[in-house]
Amino acid sequence: MKYFSKHKSKQKHNITKKSHKIQGHIIAKKEGWNVIHIYGNAFDRGFAHGALLSCELLRIQTVILPFLVKKYIKIPFAKYMQKSNRTIKPIIAKKFPEFYQEICGISQGAYQMGKEVTIDFLIAWNSFLTLYDVFGLKKNQRCSAFIACGNATETGEIILAHNTHSDFVSGSILNIVLYITPENGLPFVMQTSPGLIASSADWFLCSSGIIGCETTISGINYKPQLGVPYFCRIRQAMQYGRTLDDYIEIMMKDNAGDYPGSWLLGDTNTGEIMRFELGLKEHNIQRTSNGVFYGMNGSLGLSKEIKKDETGDITTSIGSRNCRLNELLNKTYYGKITTNLAKQIISDHHDTQLKKTVMNSRGICNHSEMDSRANPFGCTDGKVVDSQMAKRLSFLGRFGSACGRHFIVDDFLKKHPKYQDWNVALTDLPTQKWTEISSGK
Repeated sequence: MKYFSKHKSKQKHNITKKSHKIQGHIIAKKEGWNVIHIYGNAFDRGFAHGALLSCELLRIQTVILPFLVKKYIKIPFAKYMQKSNRTIKPIIAKKFPEFYQEICGISQGAYQMGKEVTIDFLIAWNSFLTLYDVFGLKKNQRCSAFIACGNATETGEIILAHNTHSDFVSGSILNIVLYITPENGLPFVMQTSPGLIASSADWFLCSSGIIGCETTISGINYKPQLGVPYFCRIRQAMQYGRTLDDYIEIMMKDNAGDYPGSWLLGDTNTGEIMRFELGLKEHNIQRTSNGVFYGMNGSLGLSKEIKKDETGDITTSIGSRNCRLNELLNKTYYGKITTNLAKQIISDHHDTQLKKTVMNSRGICNHSEMDSRANPFGCTDGKVVDSQMAKRLSFLGRFGSACGRHFIVDDFLKKHPKYQDWNVALTDLPTQKWTEISSGK
């Protein structure tokens, strides 16, 4: 199968300001979401990306990424950049020339708008989750999700739901919905942050009929190898993959093990769904046309590569959510699942250990900011889609929190002054409404 175009943009990279056409536009800004469409060859669509999001990109370069590196990786930013330039940049430039051209375009698009955002920085920004694992850090438990089809849903069609669990710095910038119409490959849409060529939130709908999301797998006991970064592989799959088998093949080729996760994928053409757990040397694939798969940051099939199995321990977030998702999806609502129920499930606050509804880190809708050991981390969005919406590349989304919780920085810092240094990067997350997001066609 031909996954890649050999096309390279002929655009020069030393263009002057206000000299290049912007092949894209802002579709809408609503309920916290910034919906954008970019199109054309790699450089042109990157240029539109950079131009339309130039202010946001400058803030990420000057504030967000340096802050995240300092807080999580705990090394000088210059050392982080050196690691990215030495290990990631050569791989992208050599093996993914199309994506490298797109990154060059993002840099030049920002420059045209008067913001100098370097190519090296953009590669380092795209590489953050990869380098996070390369430096051997403990991965946060990001996301709850499920996918259902056949006799599990009310209509038999596929329903996919996902929420992001993130620190509120990273989560606050995952409000970009990017529609991409590439010169080569297939149109798709993804939730992402400014400057990224893949999702990071791991939520996408493709004109191929494939829809997908992912929940990370915590507690791995291996160190990632120097292979192809996950964000290049999943972007390649979104743009060029046409079947579930294509996604398996693309994601496993030159797998670096840098982003162990449970990928929940559905094919709206066939009605089949899949849970694809991918570690470094282990993987686990389950497929069905009748049933439910879910993800909650634990592994159900990578036994050798996980330090500790928390899926049955309801005192942990993984165990509590595993129990609750199984109860709701395979018992309470099996055969009845609709998009409205999906919104309700992805916003659920039931604590399995305490056997009651309470906003804390053990709920499907995570609220670590309300735990006894509170930290600025929790659910920062909710998304739901069914087969019919997916064919239009539209979905239902709620930004800020799946349940509508509002987070006010000043109030949080007054209660928890030890996080005062986060004030430089934190922003409020006000209550937003569920809204349908589409390309506007």
